Amino acid sequence: MSTAERIAKAFHEAYETLAPEHGYRTREASAKPWSEVPADNKDLMVATVQRLLDLGTIRPAGDGA
Repeated sequence: MSTAERIAKAFHEAYETLAPEHGYRTREASAKPWSEVPADNKDLMVATVQRLLDLGTIRPAGDGA
C-alpha cells in the first residue's frame, strides 16, 4: 500500500468515526469500510492525498520535517 493510500484510508476511517460527534451521519448506502469503497472513489481519495504530498501540504510521519 502506498503512502498516499495509507493516509487516504486513515482519513476515511477517522472521518467515519468522527462524523457522528459533529452532527453528521453518513448515508447508510455510503458508509462503507475502506475495503468496500468503490474503486473510483478510492482512486480519487488516493490521488487527492498524493497531490497534497507532492505539494508538501502534508507529510508522512517520520519524514524528518
